[in-house]
Amino acid sequence: MPELDVILAPALAPDDLVGLELHFLDPIATRQTPPILLIYASPGRCISIGRYHSFGAASERDGINVIRRLTGGRVVGAGQGWLGLALIAPTRTALLMEDAAPVEKAKKLKPEQIMNRYARGILTGMRALGIDCFYPGRDAITFEQREIAMCTFETDAAGAMLFEAAIAHNRGMEELVHDLERIDPDGALSCRMYDAASATKVVRELARDISFDELAGAIASGYGSSLGKPRRRELTAIESTQAQHRARALATSDWIHLPATGPSPTLRNRIASQLGAIEAAVVLRADGTIEAARLSGDFIANSPAIAALESELRGHPLDLASVSHAVAKTFGDNDNNKSNFFLGAGELSNLVRLIAGVN
Repeated sequence: MPELDVILAPALAPDDLVGLELHFLDPIATRQTPPILLIYASPGRCISIGRYHSFGAASERDGINVIRRLTGGRVVGAGQGWLGLALIAPTRTALLMEDAAPVEKAKKLKPEQIMNRYARGILTGMRALGIDCFYPGRDAITFEQREIAMCTFETDAAGAMLFEAAIAHNRGMEELVHDLERIDPDGALSCRMYDAASATKVVRELARDISFDELAGAIASGYGSSLGKPRRRELTAIESTQAQHRARALATSDWIHLPATGPSPTLRNRIASQLGAIEAAVVLRADGTIEAARLSGDFIANSPAIAALESELRGHPLDLASVSHAVAKTFGDNDNNKSNFFLGAGELSNLVRLIAGVN
């Protein structure tokens, strides 16, 4: 089994998290360091938005902070009351080599199957605590059909994978809804309404308090039993410094509000999706060709593919044939883009119709 460094960080600053993940991705992609499982908690009340959410409001209001992930997906809770998890590997299948014909079988896994495999460590850990969780698909982990954790993943240009999860420790999605109303009163960020019948948390199901160390230890053991030879270690001084350095660089780039404002869209199209809602904003030139296109909302995809799709659309007419060609070239089943994925829209034809503005 491959080696797996396990780091428990009970007080990781929210702003440092993305900086730390960026620091880890580079040496792990080139296999200079082994894969890393980071399990953490952060102080303060936070809302975690996905990489592709449009957000133009203040990043702090009423003591609630907004942070932006490297991964796509829904708005989820973060900070106080949530346990965070980041699993970083050189490829999305590097830790899935346990079968008789491991390499070929792992390579054939679909993106949604990748989510299934990497969620299993959470399921194992939670079941060891007495919470018999289930991964029904898409991005949610549930207990008796109530959401208790959400997961998502990203692969960067070098092919390195970042799998993330947010586990409701002693705050859950029902609390997130109220925080979101305060930070985003205009409703720009989509989120379904949650209550005690549709969401839950670890302390509720255990009917007792549970410490960070106990919960994180159970999750770490769940991953160690299936993914690799776990080696517990602390964050090094260099890693902490790099995390802060990269976090400051992100703050300077206004990462929370990216993309930067550009020309006002000529057309905006929006559809309900499997995870919430997805929007396509298109700027058209005078001749009817696409000057710029931007996808935003609740979907999970690898960022290089989204950049490639938006680039491929540029300069072409906004019609079904051109958009279909660009989507197929980016996400179709061919040797050039087998690593690309787009989850949340269902069939790719739904994505085509969204961008083209065809109902």
